[in-house]
Amino acid sequence: MSDTSETGGASLRLVSPCSTSLGLGPAIEHIAQTAVDREINRRLPHEEIAELKALGLGALRLPKQAGGAGVSLSELFFVGRDLAAADSNIAHAFRNHLWQVEAALRQSEHPFHAHVLALAADGKTIGLSFADSDAIAAGALPSQVLSRIEWDDARQFYRGSGRKVYATGNLYNDAFVGLAVEARENATVQYVVDRGDGVECDDDWGGFGQKMTGSGTAKFNAVAIPPNQVYPQDPPAREGAAPWRFTFHQVYLTNCIAGVVRRIALDAVEVLRTRGRNFYHGEAEHPVDEPVLQAHLGRIRAYAAAVEAAIDRTIAALQAAWDSYGTEAEYDAVLAATLSAAEAKVVIDDLAPQIASWLIDLGSGSVVSEQGALDRHWRNIKVIASHNPRLYKERFLGQNLLNGRLPPTGAFF
Repeated sequence: MSDTSETGGASLRLVSPCSTSLGLGPAIEHIAQTAVDREINRRLPHEEIAELKALGLGALRLPKQAGGAGVSLSELFFVGRDLAAADSNIAHAFRNHLWQVEAALRQSEHPFHAHVLALAADGKTIGLSFADSDAIAAGALPSQVLSRIEWDDARQFYRGSGRKVYATGNLYNDAFVGLAVEARENATVQYVVDRGDGVECDDDWGGFGQKMTGSGTAKFNAVAIPPNQVYPQDPPAREGAAPWRFTFHQVYLTNCIAGVVRRIALDAVEVLRTRGRNFYHGEAEHPVDEPVLQAHLGRIRAYAAAVEAAIDRTIAALQAAWDSYGTEAEYDAVLAATLSAAEAKVVIDDLAPQIASWLIDLGSGSVVSEQGALDRHWRNIKVIASHNPRLYKERFLGQNLLNGRLPPTGAFF
């Protein structure tokens, strides 16, 4: 697949000007060129993720004076979409880290969040330690992995144990954060666990898509936590603050799907240009000259553009919500971003798998070989979309129009 398709002066590009200006273009292009090999051979992207860390991907939102690139929230999403177009596994693996940085930027004076930002500035990435079981009852909130941490008098540090399923990205992360009850004071605290003795991340994720996100089981076996890496909880939210704090997660995933759709459009150009045989009942000798196939490529292009436009609308709403933080406009702006995120997910989750199927229609029997791995696009889209299914979004959006019902405030919506 080429990284750009030039057609009569118009272009469809893998890498946006934003990623290019940040020096990420060559790395993203290389990731795109090697994505099929990783998919076929299940080669985990340790080297690729290490390079992105070294290039500062995990610190893009930090101010320049703090070791980052000082990009806007919108620009972060543009880079994330480029990366998802190259390989959605890698983009997905960074999601939890990028959210944790985003949360830390809001409270950078708090010692816990200052620690998170220092790790990001140092090129480290951070995983989460939430939800110790995959059997969560309806209406229940996820529990903590290290539910209690016990003080070790002999060695002067805390110890904690636990197990986390669906630990997206933890296979590649350098540290892990979460909440626990500090046993001596019986008080909830925040902690940072460094990768090291007692930390084990298994590559046992069995999904049919997004196979290399590192979403296996993370195990913490009597891990040692120095006392200077145990912190008080965040202060309570100020009165009147918008309660929808997790819209970032959902927008990021939908943005990843939009990246996959862009890759489908790029792959579609390559499929038609390189397809060698046409059906005997076609109207042209070569597929590239076949009117029905040209029209089908145009359909893929148009729908792909519509998908990106839909997520761009939501990203703009999320940027407005960020910009309103601490002002009288915050509540309405955050609510608007949450509604927009639900709308984009409903539309994109519905259209994206169809666009992936159209790619196979375009190539017909010429593209169904496992060696091309074009089926990965549909599989990856469906696995990403399965996080917080659109069915619940559809129901809520209808109820919101009918009676003004407000969105749920938990992370899983």
